[in-house]
Amino acid sequence: MRAAVLERFDQDLVLAELPEPEPGPGELLVRVRAAGLCGTDVKITSGALPGLELPRVPGHEVAGEVVAAGHGFEAGQRVAVYPLQSCGHCAACRRGDTETCYEAVRIGFERDGGLAELVAVPAANLVPFDGGIEFEQAAVAMDAVLTSLRALRHRAQAGPGDAVLIVGAGGLGLHGVQIAVADGAAVAVVDPLASHRELALRLGAELALAPEQLPDAVKEWRREGVDVAVEFSGSPEGFRAGAEALRPGGLLVCTGYRPGADYALDSSRLALAQLRIEGNRGGRVEHGREAIAAVAAGEVEPLIDRVGELGEVNELLGELRAGRVTGRVVVRL
Repeated sequence: MRAAVLERFDQDLVLAELPEPEPGPGELLVRVRAAGLCGTDVKITSGALPGLELPRVPGHEVAGEVVAAGHGFEAGQRVAVYPLQSCGHCAACRRGDTETCYEAVRIGFERDGGLAELVAVPAANLVPFDGGIEFEQAAVAMDAVLTSLRALRHRAQAGPGDAVLIVGAGGLGLHGVQIAVADGAAVAVVDPLASHRELALRLGAELALAPEQLPDAVKEWRREGVDVAVEFSGSPEGFRAGAEALRPGGLLVCTGYRPGADYALDSSRLALAQLRIEGNRGGRVEHGREAIAAVAAGEVEPLIDRVGELGEVNELLGELRAGRVTGRVVVRL
């Protein structure tokens, strides 16, 4: 089968012919039709994430068709792939926090992913969808929609009457805008790129700010500050911007990250304003199902900047590295 292989960090992926994967116990083979690319793939290919073994086929946003019937699925059935396989027995799994499983195996990270014609995955990770959703949309839903939905709807529980600040209107943040608006919250966005701010307004944000407009413009919008800030940029500046915009007792949900970046906050503000800070690492397979349902219901439109073929994967990754992408890019197979 054709695949794009990461053989060395900070080098182009290599197009190669690989043996077809063999499904293990409880697994099915999926013929990949679309694989999304995001900033995490840039981290993977650059070697920024520790512990990854090479060679590896990247690609953790995947949708396709079941090759052969089994485990309750039919041959040819359209499925999206939730990327994380938890162990089921560690302390995190016993608590129900499967997304932080100590022994997690993820496609595109610890095992080969979707930048290939075929991928073997646990049947329990497959999320069915019908023909009303395109493969490209379903692939993006497994990360960009799932992660944002989990952050806004479950960690922040943002809804009617809440003022929400989205910090970073990229591939995650723009989907977060849609989810917060669909759930009835009032939304403001901060992002350095005018194109991102303009799109956020079209998606329903009431306010779209450049970083230099903070915190004054937010205080004019909501005098006491926002109820929730969701940080998608992963930058220390974004963290501080979100924290400074909070009302007393407000919640900051950190979803973006940069390995090695330290966050800092005045301890007196943290304590005296009783601010709350939570991390958000993707979500669980049930959030993947909820993400597909949100797309099907029209609550969220997966934002796909461009679609390319497998042979264009290095060019697409280059666009991501250069910051020339609004939303997501997808490889069609």
